[in-house]
Amino acid sequence: MTDFDNTLHPSHPGESRRHLPGLDGIRGLAILMVMLSHFIVVGQSPGHETAVFRLLKSGYLGVDLFFVLSGFLITGILIDSKASPDYFRVFYIRRALRIFPLYYGILAIAWLTVIFITPRDRAVLTGNDSMAWYWLYASNIGMVVKGQWLASPTWVSLGHFWSLAVEEQFYLIWPLVVWLTPTPRLKRVCAGLVLASPFVFMGLTWWMGDRSAYVSTLGRLGVLAAGGWLAVIWREPGAWPRIKHFLIPCAVVSGGILLLERTFLPGLLFAEASLALVLGAAMVGLAAGGVHGPLRSDIFECRVLRWLGKYSYGIYVYHHALKPVWIAFLWDGWIVRVFGTGWPATLVYTVAATAASLALAWLSWKCLEAPVLSLKSRFGYQSRKAPASGVRPRSLS
Repeated sequence: MTDFDNTLHPSHPGESRRHLPGLDGIRGLAILMVMLSHFIVVGQSPGHETAVFRLLKSGYLGVDLFFVLSGFLITGILIDSKASPDYFRVFYIRRALRIFPLYYGILAIAWLTVIFITPRDRAVLTGNDSMAWYWLYASNIGMVVKGQWLASPTWVSLGHFWSLAVEEQFYLIWPLVVWLTPTPRLKRVCAGLVLASPFVFMGLTWWMGDRSAYVSTLGRLGVLAAGGWLAVIWREPGAWPRIKHFLIPCAVVSGGILLLERTFLPGLLFAEASLALVLGAAMVGLAAGGVHGPLRSDIFECRVLRWLGKYSYGIYVYHHALKPVWIAFLWDGWIVRVFGTGWPATLVYTVAATAASLALAWLSWKCLEAPVLSLKSRFGYQSRKAPASGVRPRSLS
Protein backbone atom coordinates (compact mmCIF):
# COMPACT_ATOMS: atom_id res chain seq x y z
CA MET A 1 0.00 0.00 0.00
CA THR A 2 1.15 3.59 0.45
CA ASP A 3 4.78 4.03 1.44
CA PHE A 4 7.17 6.24 3.38
CA ASP A 5 10.92 6.51 3.45
CA ASN A 6 13.13 4.61 5.80
CA THR A 7 16.09 6.58 7.17
CA LEU A 8 18.09 6.22 10.38
CA HIS A 9 19.36 9.34 12.11
CA PRO A 10 23.02 9.47 13.13
CA SER A 11 22.23 9.39 16.83
CA HIS A 12 20.53 6.01 16.65
CA PRO A 13 22.63 3.49 18.60
CA GLY A 14 25.26 1.93 16.42
CA GLU A 15 24.02 3.26 13.12
CA SER A 16 24.96 6.03 10.72
CA ARG A 17 22.37 8.08 8.90
CA ARG A 18 21.27 6.00 5.93
CA HIS A 19 18.35 4.54 4.09
CA LEU A 20 16.84 1.39 5.61
CA PRO A 21 16.37 -0.99 2.68
CA GLY A 22 14.98 -3.68 4.96
CA LEU A 23 11.70 -1.81 5.22
CA ASP A 24 11.37 -1.79 1.44
CA GLY A 25 11.89 -5.54 1.68
CA ILE A 26 9.01 -5.78 4.15
CA ARG A 27 6.77 -3.96 1.68
CA GLY A 28 7.86 -6.31 -1.07
CA LEU A 29 7.14 -9.39 1.04
CA ALA A 30 3.73 -8.03 2.03
CA ILE A 31 2.65 -7.31 -1.54
CA LEU A 32 3.81 -10.74 -2.70
CA MET A 33 1.69 -12.34 0.00
CA VAL A 34 -1.39 -10.30 -0.92
CA MET A 35 -1.05 -10.98 -4.66
CA LEU A 36 -0.64 -14.71 -4.13
CA SER A 37 -3.73 -14.91 -1.94
CA HIS A 38 -5.81 -13.15 -4.62
CA PHE A 39 -4.48 -15.01 -7.66
CA ILE A 40 -4.25 -18.54 -6.26
CA VAL A 41 -8.01 -18.87 -5.74
CA VAL A 42 -8.77 -18.67 -9.47
CA GLY A 43 -9.64 -22.03 -11.00
CA GLN A 44 -11.36 -25.25 -9.97
CA SER A 45 -8.35 -27.04 -8.54
CA PRO A 46 -8.93 -30.17 -6.47
CA GLY A 47 -7.77 -29.83 -2.88
CA HIS A 48 -8.98 -26.28 -2.32
CA GLU A 49 -9.60 -27.24 1.30
CA THR A 50 -6.24 -28.87 1.93
CA ALA A 51 -3.74 -27.55 4.43
CA VAL A 52 -1.41 -26.46 1.62
CA PHE A 53 -4.11 -24.45 -0.09
CA ARG A 54 -5.16 -22.79 3.16
CA LEU A 55 -1.54 -21.80 3.65
CA LEU A 56 -1.31 -20.35 0.13
CA LYS A 57 -4.44 -18.31 0.79
CA SER A 58 -2.90 -16.83 3.94
CA GLY A 59 -1.33 -13.99 2.01
CA TYR A 60 -4.10 -11.67 3.16
CA LEU A 61 -2.06 -11.42 6.38
CA GLY A 62 0.29 -9.25 4.33
CA VAL A 63 -2.23 -6.45 4.91
CA ASP A 64 -1.44 -6.61 8.64
CA LEU A 65 2.25 -6.28 7.76
CA PHE A 66 1.45 -3.16 5.72
CA PHE A 67 -0.51 -1.69 8.64
CA VAL A 68 2.31 -2.24 11.16
CA LEU A 69 4.79 -0.68 8.75
CA SER A 70 2.50 2.30 8.16
CA GLY A 71 2.07 2.81 11.90
CA PHE A 72 5.84 2.64 12.41
CA LEU A 73 6.76 5.08 9.67
CA ILE A 74 3.93 7.58 9.98
CA THR A 75 4.42 7.84 13.74
CA GLY A 76 8.13 8.40 13.18
CA ILE A 77 7.47 11.17 10.68
CA LEU A 78 5.00 12.86 13.02
CA ILE A 79 7.23 12.66 16.10
CA ASP A 80 10.18 14.09 14.20
CA SER A 81 8.15 16.99 12.81
CA LYS A 82 6.15 18.00 15.91
CA ALA A 83 8.17 21.20 16.26
CA SER A 84 7.38 22.32 12.71
CA PRO A 85 4.99 25.25 12.43
CA ASP A 86 3.59 23.59 9.30
CA TYR A 87 3.15 20.21 10.98
CA PHE A 88 -0.40 19.48 9.79
CA ARG A 89 -0.32 21.31 6.47
CA VAL A 90 2.88 19.72 5.21
CA PHE A 91 1.92 16.25 6.39
CA TYR A 92 -1.43 16.27 4.59
CA ILE A 93 -0.08 17.85 1.42
CA ARG A 94 2.67 15.26 1.17
CA ARG A 95 0.25 12.42 1.85
CA ALA A 96 -2.16 13.74 -0.77
CA LEU A 97 0.60 13.90 -3.37
CA ARG A 98 1.48 10.30 -2.63
CA ILE A 99 -1.91 8.62 -2.50
CA PHE A 100 -4.50 10.72 -4.34
CA PRO A 101 -3.33 10.63 -7.98
CA LEU A 102 -3.34 6.86 -8.33
CA TYR A 103 -6.34 6.26 -6.10
CA TYR A 104 -8.60 8.80 -7.75
CA GLY A 105 -7.19 7.97 -11.17
CA ILE A 106 -8.43 4.39 -10.81
CA LEU A 107 -11.80 5.60 -9.53
CA ALA A 108 -12.10 7.89 -12.55
CA ILE A 109 -11.32 5.00 -14.90
CA ALA A 110 -13.86 2.84 -13.08
CA TRP A 111 -16.55 5.47 -13.49
CA LEU A 112 -15.70 5.98 -17.16
CA THR A 113 -16.16 2.25 -17.78
CA VAL A 114 -19.62 2.57 -16.25
CA ILE A 115 -20.50 5.48 -18.51
CA PHE A 116 -19.11 4.16 -21.80
CA ILE A 117 -18.82 0.36 -21.50
CA THR A 118 -21.31 -1.00 -18.97
CA PRO A 119 -24.01 1.62 -18.34
CA ARG A 120 -26.14 -1.11 -16.74
CA ASP A 121 -23.80 -0.85 -13.76
CA ARG A 122 -25.43 2.45 -12.82
CA ALA A 123 -28.47 0.59 -11.55
CA VAL A 124 -26.22 -1.50 -9.28
CA LEU A 125 -23.91 1.23 -7.96
CA THR A 126 -26.59 3.05 -5.99
CA GLY A 127 -27.84 3.05 -2.42
CA ASN A 128 -25.54 1.09 -0.12
CA ASP A 129 -23.39 0.25 -3.14
CA SER A 130 -22.90 3.86 -4.19
CA MET A 131 -19.41 4.71 -5.43
CA ALA A 132 -19.56 7.71 -3.11
CA TRP A 133 -18.13 5.42 -0.42
CA TYR A 134 -14.99 5.09 -2.53
CA TRP A 135 -14.71 8.76 -3.46
CA LEU A 136 -14.87 9.64 0.26
CA TYR A 137 -12.30 7.03 1.33
CA ALA A 138 -15.05 5.32 3.29
CA SER A 139 -15.58 2.01 1.50
CA ASN A 140 -14.90 0.09 4.70
CA ILE A 141 -17.69 2.07 6.39
CA GLY A 142 -19.94 1.28 3.44
CA MET A 143 -19.20 -2.41 3.94
CA VAL A 144 -20.19 -2.12 7.59
CA VAL A 145 -23.45 -0.39 6.63
CA LYS A 146 -24.23 -2.97 3.96
CA GLY A 147 -22.96 -5.93 5.95
CA GLN A 148 -20.99 -7.37 3.04
CA TRP A 149 -18.58 -6.36 0.26
CA LEU A 150 -19.68 -3.41 -1.86
CA ALA A 151 -20.46 -3.91 -5.53
CA SER A 152 -17.85 -2.81 -8.07
CA PRO A 153 -18.10 -1.80 -11.73
CA THR A 154 -17.97 -4.76 -14.09
CA TRP A 155 -14.47 -4.00 -15.37
CA VAL A 156 -12.77 -2.56 -12.28
CA SER A 157 -12.77 -4.38 -8.93
CA LEU A 158 -12.58 -2.01 -5.97
CA GLY A 159 -13.10 -4.38 -3.04
CA HIS A 160 -9.50 -4.12 -1.82
CA PHE A 161 -9.79 -0.35 -1.41
CA TRP A 162 -11.15 -0.93 2.10
CA SER A 163 -7.57 -1.13 3.40
CA LEU A 164 -6.68 2.19 1.76
CA ALA A 165 -9.74 3.67 3.46
CA VAL A 166 -8.49 2.38 6.83
CA GLU A 167 -5.11 4.02 6.27
CA GLU A 168 -6.64 7.31 5.17
CA GLN A 169 -8.89 7.41 8.24
CA PHE A 170 -5.83 6.69 10.37
CA TYR A 171 -4.04 9.62 8.69
CA LEU A 172 -6.93 11.88 9.66
CA ILE A 173 -6.81 11.18 13.39
CA TRP A 174 -3.26 10.11 14.22
CA PRO A 175 -1.42 13.39 13.50
CA LEU A 176 -3.63 15.12 16.08
CA VAL A 177 -3.06 12.32 18.62
CA VAL A 178 0.73 12.55 18.19
CA TRP A 179 0.71 16.36 18.30
CA LEU A 180 -1.32 16.47 21.52
CA THR A 181 0.48 13.63 23.30
CA PRO A 182 3.97 13.93 24.82
CA THR A 183 6.18 11.24 23.32
CA PRO A 184 6.66 9.24 26.55
CA ARG A 185 2.90 9.15 27.01
CA LEU A 186 2.39 8.28 23.35
CA LYS A 187 4.25 5.03 23.98
CA ARG A 188 1.69 4.16 26.67
CA VAL A 189 -1.20 5.16 24.41
CA CYS A 190 0.09 2.84 21.67
CA ALA A 191 0.64 0.01 24.14
CA GLY A 192 -2.87 0.46 25.49
CA LEU A 193 -4.38 0.30 22.01
CA VAL A 194 -2.39 -2.86 21.27
CA LEU A 195 -3.46 -4.57 24.50
CA ALA A 196 -7.08 -3.56 23.98
CA SER A 197 -7.19 -4.66 20.34
CA PRO A 198 -8.23 -8.33 20.92
CA PHE A 199 -11.14 -7.23 23.07
CA VAL A 200 -12.12 -4.46 20.65
CA PHE A 201 -12.03 -6.93 17.76
CA MET A 202 -14.14 -9.48 19.66
CA GLY A 203 -16.65 -6.78 20.57
CA LEU A 204 -16.89 -5.54 16.99
CA THR A 205 -17.30 -9.12 15.74
CA TRP A 206 -20.15 -9.72 18.20
CA TRP A 207 -21.78 -6.42 17.27
CA MET A 208 -21.22 -6.18 13.51
CA GLY A 209 -20.07 -9.61 12.34
CA ASP A 210 -16.72 -11.00 11.20
CA ARG A 211 -16.43 -9.15 7.89
CA SER A 212 -17.37 -5.75 9.27
CA ALA A 213 -14.95 -6.11 12.17
CA TYR A 214 -12.23 -7.16 9.73
CA VAL A 215 -12.50 -4.00 7.60
CA SER A 216 -13.25 -1.45 10.32
CA THR A 217 -10.67 1.11 11.33
CA LEU A 218 -11.40 0.46 15.01
CA GLY A 219 -10.66 -3.21 14.44
CA ARG A 220 -7.33 -2.32 12.83
CA LEU A 221 -6.22 0.42 15.21
CA GLY A 222 -4.27 -2.04 17.36
CA VAL A 223 -2.04 -3.25 14.56
CA LEU A 224 -1.38 0.35 13.44
CA ALA A 225 -0.59 1.27 17.05
CA ALA A 226 1.87 -1.63 17.27
CA GLY A 227 3.91 0.09 14.59
CA GLY A 228 3.56 3.38 16.45
CA TRP A 229 4.86 1.79 19.65
CA LEU A 230 7.90 0.49 17.77
CA ALA A 231 8.52 3.99 16.38
CA VAL A 232 8.60 5.49 19.88
CA ILE A 233 10.84 2.72 21.24
CA TRP A 234 13.14 3.26 18.25
CA ARG A 235 13.79 6.77 19.50
CA GLU A 236 14.78 5.65 23.00
CA PRO A 237 18.49 4.69 22.85
CA GLY A 238 18.24 2.81 26.15
CA ALA A 239 15.08 0.90 25.27
CA TRP A 240 15.70 -0.30 21.72
CA PRO A 241 18.73 -2.52 22.48
CA ARG A 242 16.68 -4.30 25.15
CA ILE A 243 13.58 -4.72 23.00
CA LYS A 244 15.32 -5.98 19.88
CA HIS A 245 16.50 -9.14 21.63
CA PHE A 246 12.87 -10.26 21.89
CA LEU A 247 12.07 -9.73 18.20
CA ILE A 248 13.30 -13.08 16.86
CA PRO A 249 11.62 -15.16 19.63
CA CYS A 250 8.36 -13.24 19.08
CA ALA A 251 8.56 -13.78 15.32
CA VAL A 252 9.33 -17.50 15.67
CA VAL A 253 6.59 -18.22 18.23
CA SER A 254 3.82 -16.15 16.63
CA GLY A 255 4.81 -17.29 13.14
CA GLY A 256 4.87 -20.93 14.19
CA ILE A 257 1.44 -20.77 15.78
CA LEU A 258 0.06 -18.92 12.76
CA LEU A 259 1.49 -21.62 10.50
CA LEU A 260 -0.36 -24.28 12.49
CA GLU A 261 -3.55 -22.21 12.53
CA ARG A 262 -3.48 -21.72 8.77
CA THR A 263 -2.81 -25.41 8.04
CA PHE A 264 -3.75 -28.06 10.58
CA LEU A 265 -5.41 -26.21 13.49
CA PRO A 266 -8.03 -23.85 12.02
CA GLY A 267 -9.75 -23.87 15.40
CA LEU A 268 -7.21 -21.24 16.49
CA LEU A 269 -8.79 -18.70 14.13
CA PHE A 270 -9.95 -16.59 17.08
CA ALA A 271 -6.29 -15.76 17.84
CA GLU A 272 -5.25 -14.99 14.26
CA ALA A 273 -5.52 -11.20 14.48
CA SER A 274 -3.39 -11.02 17.63
CA LEU A 275 -0.79 -13.42 16.25
CA ALA A 276 -0.58 -11.44 13.01
CA LEU A 277 -0.07 -8.24 15.03
CA VAL A 278 2.82 -9.74 17.01
CA LEU A 279 4.42 -11.30 13.93
CA GLY A 280 4.07 -8.10 11.90
CA ALA A 281 5.58 -5.95 14.65
CA ALA A 282 8.47 -8.37 15.13
CA MET A 283 9.24 -8.47 11.41
CA VAL A 284 9.15 -4.68 11.04
CA GLY A 285 11.42 -4.35 14.06
CA LEU A 286 13.85 -6.90 12.62
CA ALA A 287 13.89 -5.22 9.22
CA ALA A 288 14.42 -1.80 10.82
CA GLY A 289 17.61 -2.82 12.57
CA GLY A 290 16.71 -5.49 15.09
CA VAL A 291 18.90 -8.07 13.37
CA HIS A 292 22.17 -8.09 11.45
CA GLY A 293 24.02 -10.50 9.22
CA PRO A 294 22.60 -12.92 6.64
CA LEU A 295 19.02 -12.77 7.95
CA ARG A 296 18.87 -9.05 7.27
CA SER A 297 20.89 -8.97 4.05
CA ASP A 298 19.52 -12.13 2.42
CA ILE A 299 15.85 -11.72 3.34
CA PHE A 300 14.78 -8.19 4.25
CA GLU A 301 17.32 -6.52 1.97
CA CYS A 302 16.85 -8.92 -0.94
CA ARG A 303 16.96 -6.95 -4.22
CA VAL A 304 13.78 -8.53 -5.55
CA LEU A 305 11.79 -7.69 -2.43
CA ARG A 306 13.18 -4.16 -2.37
CA TRP A 307 12.17 -3.66 -6.01
CA LEU A 308 8.67 -4.90 -5.26
CA GLY A 309 8.56 -2.65 -2.20
CA LYS A 310 9.36 0.43 -4.25
CA TYR A 311 6.33 -0.14 -6.49
CA SER A 312 4.12 -1.79 -3.86
CA TYR A 313 1.41 0.89 -3.83
CA GLY A 314 0.82 0.63 -7.57
CA ILE A 315 1.03 -3.16 -7.46
CA TYR A 316 -1.53 -3.27 -4.68
CA VAL A 317 -3.95 -1.00 -6.50
CA TYR A 318 -3.64 -2.53 -9.97
CA HIS A 319 -3.35 -6.26 -9.26
CA HIS A 320 -6.89 -6.56 -7.90
CA ALA A 321 -8.52 -3.55 -9.55
CA LEU A 322 -7.94 -5.18 -12.93
CA LYS A 323 -8.95 -8.68 -11.85
CA PRO A 324 -11.95 -8.61 -14.25
CA VAL A 325 -9.51 -7.82 -17.08
CA TRP A 326 -7.11 -10.57 -16.04
CA ILE A 327 -9.98 -13.07 -15.84
CA ALA A 328 -11.48 -12.10 -19.20
CA PHE A 329 -8.31 -11.90 -21.27
CA LEU A 330 -5.81 -14.12 -19.46
CA TRP A 331 -7.91 -16.79 -17.77
CA ASP A 332 -10.97 -17.20 -20.00
CA GLY A 333 -9.37 -15.92 -23.17
CA TRP A 334 -6.21 -18.02 -23.12
CA ILE A 335 -5.28 -20.12 -20.09
CA VAL A 336 -8.44 -22.22 -19.78
CA ARG A 337 -8.31 -23.11 -23.46
CA VAL A 338 -4.73 -24.34 -23.17
CA PHE A 339 -4.39 -25.65 -19.62
CA GLY A 340 -7.95 -26.30 -18.42
CA THR A 341 -8.93 -25.23 -14.89
CA GLY A 342 -6.68 -27.32 -12.64
CA TRP A 343 -3.56 -26.41 -10.68
CA PRO A 344 -1.32 -25.95 -13.74
CA ALA A 345 -3.77 -23.38 -15.08
CA THR A 346 -3.93 -21.61 -11.71
CA LEU A 347 -0.14 -21.40 -11.55
CA VAL A 348 0.10 -20.04 -15.10
CA TYR A 349 -2.57 -17.47 -14.30
CA THR A 350 -0.75 -16.43 -11.11
CA VAL A 351 2.50 -15.87 -13.01
CA ALA A 352 0.82 -14.05 -15.91
CA ALA A 353 -1.35 -11.78 -13.74
CA THR A 354 1.62 -11.01 -11.49
CA ALA A 355 3.79 -10.04 -14.47
CA ALA A 356 1.04 -7.82 -15.89
CA SER A 357 0.50 -6.14 -12.50
CA LEU A 358 4.22 -5.48 -12.03
CA ALA A 359 4.60 -4.04 -15.52
CA LEU A 360 1.63 -1.74 -15.06
CA ALA A 361 2.81 -0.59 -11.62
CA TRP A 362 6.28 0.20 -13.01
CA LEU A 363 4.77 2.18 -15.89
CA SER A 364 2.44 4.00 -13.50
CA TRP A 365 5.39 4.96 -11.30
CA LYS A 366 7.35 6.36 -14.21
CA CYS A 367 4.49 8.23 -15.88
CA LEU A 368 2.24 9.29 -12.99
CA GLU A 369 3.48 8.78 -9.46
CA ALA A 370 7.12 9.91 -9.67
CA PRO A 371 6.35 13.16 -11.57
CA VAL A 372 3.69 14.10 -9.01
CA LEU A 373 5.92 13.13 -6.11
CA SER A 374 8.62 15.48 -7.36
CA LEU A 375 6.35 18.28 -6.13
CA LYS A 376 6.97 17.16 -2.54
CA SER A 377 10.29 19.00 -2.57
CA ARG A 378 8.25 22.20 -2.33
CA PHE A 379 6.63 21.11 0.92
CA GLY A 380 9.25 20.33 3.53
CA TYR A 381 8.99 20.55 7.30
CA GLN A 382 10.56 23.71 8.74
CA SER A 383 12.21 24.43 12.11
CA ARG A 384 12.25 20.78 13.06
CA LYS A 385 13.97 19.78 16.28
CA ALA A 386 16.72 17.23 15.89
CA PRO A 387 15.12 13.97 17.09
CA ALA A 388 16.90 11.36 19.15
CA SER A 389 16.67 8.91 16.29
CA GLY A 390 14.15 7.65 13.85
CA VAL A 391 12.53 7.49 10.50
CA ARG A 392 12.13 10.41 8.16
CA PRO A 393 10.32 10.83 4.87
CA ARG A 394 12.35 10.90 1.67
CA SER A 395 11.70 12.88 -1.46
CA LEU A 396 9.82 10.10 -3.21
CA SER A 397 7.71 8.49 -0.51
